[in-house]
Amino acid sequence: MSSQEWWVTILAAGVPAIAAIGAAIIAGRASKAVRRSELTAQRVRDLEDRLHEKKYDVYKPMVNMLSDLIGANVPEGEELPLFLEKFKEFSTWIVIYGSDEAVVAFQRFMQAAFKDAPTIVAMRLYADFILAARKDMGYPDTTVRRDHLIGLRINDIYDFPLIKETSLARLCAQTDWTPPWSKFEEPPARRFRKVNSAA
Repeated sequence: MSSQEWWVTILAAGVPAIAAIGAAIIAGRASKAVRRSELTAQRVRDLEDRLHEKKYDVYKPMVNMLSDLIGANVPEGEELPLFLEKFKEFSTWIVIYGSDEAVVAFQRFMQAAFKDAPTIVAMRLYADFILAARKDMGYPDTTVRRDHLIGLRINDIYDFPLIKETSLARLCAQTDWTPPWSKFEEPPARRFRKVNSAA
């Protein structure tokens, strides 16, 4: 056998071996990448679990307190400082752990309380906050409506049809109450109609 034939034989035998080694290297790298990806995903899940637990710890006292207020359990005497401290603590931590929607809903609810909003408006803002908290704590695609949430505490909710899904602006207008935040919000963009001038 000539030396040229030997080289052909060696190359013919070596190519599959080289391909197998290359495939093993690629598989090893892919396996490492998959393991890193799985570890990263697990870390993200762990962080989400810890965040969810923290959100629960932040929301629970406030949701309970607001529920008590709706049930006419207004704190007095020695209970009042503890009640106010819980409000203060919640106000501090919701800005850290709450979603944008929950922060805005709670801020509006509080501003309405400071500005003596009509009861129906306050109830609507309470429902907005509870709905935002529900979404924030694990039900982002919830289809529960405001009347469902309030109807658990108020037996004549359907005597107030405006509270259901009426826009907040319409509800405020119909109760003749101007939300204090309305002057800080940008007005809707004006739409200009193009007028064709006659030639």
